Amino acid sequence: MELGIFAWIWQPIASPLQIIAAGVVLAALTIFAYARTFTDHKITSVILLAMRLALVLGVVVLMMGPSRVPPSSDDFLRPNLAIVLDGSQSMLTEDCQNMSRMRFAKSKWLTADRLRRLNDTFDVELYLFDDQLKAISRGLLYRGDEQVASGSVTRLSESVRDAVNCMPIDAKGAAMLVISDGHDTEGAPIQPAASLAQGRDIPVFTLPLGRAAERADITVLAVAMQDYLLPNEPGAILVKVYQSGLDDAKTTLILRHGEEKHQVPIDFNNQRMVEVQVPIQEEEEGQYEYVIEVEPVGEEAEHNNNSQVVFSEVQKKRIQVLILEGQPFWDSKFLAQSLRKDERLAITQITQVSPDKRETIVTRVDGPARKLPETAEQWANFDVVILGQGLEKMLDVSAAEQLVEFVSNQGGHVIFSRGQAYDPESPEGMELAEALAPLEPVQFAPGSREKVMLAVAPAGRVGYWFSPAKLGMDIEDAWGRVQGFDWMPNVESVKPVTVVLARASITGDPLVDSSHPALVSMRQGRGGVVGMLGEGTWRWSLLAPENRDLAGFYDTFWSNMVRWLAAGGDFQPGQQVSMHLSRSSVRLNDNMEVDVVYKFAPQGGAEPVLEVTESSGETRQVALERTPGRVPRYRGTWQPVGLGVHNVKLVAPGMVPDNIERKFNVYHFNIERLETSANPMPLQVLAEHTGARCFQPHQAEELIATLKAHRDSYQKPKELEYIWDRWSVMLLLLIWGGTEWILRRRVDLL
Repeated sequence: MELGIFAWIWQPIASPLQIIAAGVVLAALTIFAYARTFTDHKITSVILLAMRLALVLGVVVLMMGPSRVPPSSDDFLRPNLAIVLDGSQSMLTEDCQNMSRMRFAKSKWLTADRLRRLNDTFDVELYLFDDQLKAISRGLLYRGDEQVASGSVTRLSESVRDAVNCMPIDAKGAAMLVISDGHDTEGAPIQPAASLAQGRDIPVFTLPLGRAAERADITVLAVAMQDYLLPNEPGAILVKVYQSGLDDAKTTLILRHGEEKHQVPIDFNNQRMVEVQVPIQEEEEGQYEYVIEVEPVGEEAEHNNNSQVVFSEVQKKRIQVLILEGQPFWDSKFLAQSLRKDERLAITQITQVSPDKRETIVTRVDGPARKLPETAEQWANFDVVILGQGLEKMLDVSAAEQLVEFVSNQGGHVIFSRGQAYDPESPEGMELAEALAPLEPVQFAPGSREKVMLAVAPAGRVGYWFSPAKLGMDIEDAWGRVQGFDWMPNVESVKPVTVVLARASITGDPLVDSSHPALVSMRQGRGGVVGMLGEGTWRWSLLAPENRDLAGFYDTFWSNMVRWLAAGGDFQPGQQVSMHLSRSSVRLNDNMEVDVVYKFAPQGGAEPVLEVTESSGETRQVALERTPGRVPRYRGTWQPVGLGVHNVKLVAPGMVPDNIERKFNVYHFNIERLETSANPMPLQVLAEHTGARCFQPHQAEELIATLKAHRDSYQKPKELEYIWDRWSVMLLLLIWGGTEWILRRRVDLL
């Protein structure tokens, strides 16, 4: 029962009638007790009677439970709100009330007044995403539409996952608003991002913008599948032909090389993209230029993106590979057999069969068989050293230190093919661990994991030897169908310079437990290191009948790894200076980087000069900045102007060679301007899966009310608090009752 009197709320401990009746009885007994003494002590009895009746009344009031609602606190619950805005160029499409999607989002939904009102209730964080998620300020949001929507790639699913991970884990009432046209360049499913948000109890409200419409166009993307080839070695150029609005079209792919011409028919047959591998092969070493073009079809919106130039390097020298294994094991055996299939590699495999016996197997090694290196010069005979396990049985501390010297100062490369290369529990292994520590890209921890699956990390999605362009298949699909690692040691931490390319997952769901690095790379001095942090990869070559389409996956993966790592070396035989371009094909508006490395400082201190001849014929110098290090090393960075083939020339006085020239191609590939059709379905799924709401463009006024209602649902109902439940009230009652008792005693009324 609640009675509102004087803004109090009453919570009696029993029936109010019972409490009042008890109070009346106590009052009657009090009057009866004092009536006996009234004749002798009239004034004193009246005063003490009043005090006793006041005490009874006070107890009755307390038993009625006077309470109140506690005052509101402005910061009682102020949850996080992430507003995630699509910053890709498809948001410049003008199909929202005669405005671009970006202009509509900023002028109708993300106005300064609405953001201010949201900030009164939430801690608002603004994010922009295209190829990656990035936090932005409100000032950046209100720049020109072209400055905000400048991305040429959209990774919607990945960006939502990253935004969820940016929010505090235990943030009650947190929410997210995603504004996008729903287009994901990679076609990644939205369900993993939705599951992550649902598991974190973060509703994702969405606003899909734009209409489903396409323009007719074709775009070509081509890349050499091998970093370089041997003379007469077969290679291939991977060509991806994208179409929009031309589902039933047919055309012809043409490869031009000098006077040679190779044609391949293309039939889209309702496919968004057609992939073709065009074979190439050259007899002499050098840099070769290939022109890839697709004949125009119908009413194409643009023809400039129908062709691309690709460069391929042909070199005579084979890559010298040394494989060391402390005892025979399946991983090393299958790895060696796989690498022997690559004509570009010269293999020396040394295995400690027993304490007194070593087995050496060489393949394509010129001259006498190589032995276990004993000096730094002997280590330098190899381009890549692959380490198995149990190396304390064949390497001492001195040899390990020479290996570190080989990588750090001579530009060598090491692959840890099975995690820790030593037994961490043996005395010899612990000594070797200390010596090899500079080369290890991670810090290992006690314990291990078994039966783990692998998932590509964001840093490993492009540019590495297992990218779809280099591997010829999707490695995430392959890893999802073959077993990952049988076993791998735990990792305590990753070195700051280490790049995590793939992560391990025990459950098979990389969204649940993908914090453990599984495949990493690291620069160490002038060399490089790759760490395959587990074992059992030999099973990738044993395919079930349903996985026969993955034939060659294991061989290509390891061959590409070795080639990629060796290609990162500084010098070719006889060179005192080298020049490395960050890529042979660069997208328009992206930066090109050139690294210049000297083996030693030139006499007279002459500085290198870098010249670039643009496709227009204009030549200009690029500033070279000296980078820290014991040997002279320089880096130049610039943004090429114009499409087509550019030439880079390095002039290095006093060195061998004294000048080096390389070509690269600038192309324009913007899938965001090719495919501008909106796709609201992923945003609807995202909202429904997380228990949120998918807004319509005309519902901007409902945004704040909806988000506040969500916030209020997490706010606990205000509990009534007793007004009397305080020490001061209890002390007053005790003093009042005690005073009345003392006075009665003093006047002999007890």
